[in-house]
Amino acid sequence: MPIVYSETLNQGRFETWTEKPMMDFHHVTQVHGNDIVWKETLPSEADGIISSWEDLQLPLAIKTADCLPIVIEGEKGVVFLHAGWRGLANDILYRIEVSLIVPQRAFIGPSIHNCCFEVSKDFKDNFKGSPHFTEKDQKVFFNLQQEAMDRLRNKFPNLLVTIAPICTCCHNNFHSYRRDKTTQRNWNLYIKG
Repeated sequence: MPIVYSETLNQGRFETWTEKPMMDFHHVTQVHGNDIVWKETLPSEADGIISSWEDLQLPLAIKTADCLPIVIEGEKGVVFLHAGWRGLANDILYRIEVSLIVPQRAFIGPSIHNCCFEVSKDFKDNFKGSPHFTEKDQKVFFNLQQEAMDRLRNKFPNLLVTIAPICTCCHNNFHSYRRDKTTQRNWNLYIKG
């Protein structure tokens, strides 16, 4: 069965599929950057989609293989992001498009967790001063989810942020680039309720 994870949010549902869903949806051509585009401008190269609630008829999709799929629901709409470490380091969460929806809730879907996200010591330069590095057996690990949560709460102090307790690298039900060097992707959907 292609659906491997589902979570009910305030205004809709988040789902992770291991195969491309056989339905119509909106998606971007992802480039590991920090651009967010309006649904009406698709197709586009970007790493996020924004839509007002009124204009959201079809699901939104973001592909991942360890990166963070982040849904941000707000008073005026929704933003769905592909946020790997590059996106976080380049402040995708601080883009004006996120503020435009007046964020209320964020959900970080299945992604690689710090148990498996080993990084080089030089990697710390991308997140200077971050408290989300740990060392074990002379190896350095980074917690992407906590870094994203801190950044979201720094910008939006009253934002409710939840994190899926699933590491894509640990769980064989999910595609993981870190584990398998695969070109296959998890299809993360946001479906308006």
